[in-house]
Amino acid sequence: MKPSPKYTRLRSSEDEYHPGQWRKPPTKVPWRSISLAIFLFLAGSGMLVMAIVLRLGVIESKFWEHCYPLFLLGCLLFIPGAYHVRIAYMTYKGVKGFSYEDIPSYDD
Repeated sequence: MKPSPKYTRLRSSEDEYHPGQWRKPPTKVPWRSISLAIFLFLAGSGMLVMAIVLRLGVIESKFWEHCYPLFLLGCLLFIPGAYHVRIAYMTYKGVKGFSYEDIPSYDD
């Protein structure tokens, strides 16, 4: 059950602006989205490393051509994971222009 929002009574005059209507509510940290981004980042990094190691022949493999799908899947996981982890880190550090609102939230 969601808590009810806090409302502020406006003045009776319709022509004036109320300062409360311009206040931005505090943004909640999307922990579930950040944890998913960290998982994507780590899994993608691991797959990229494994694909490169297989292709270079550091690990002997009879079927070295299997490194290409692994590399593609690693890229597909790494790119969005790294992007959202960077946004979360920059927001945590307080860099201007970054906000937790830029990360899609799955906490609802």
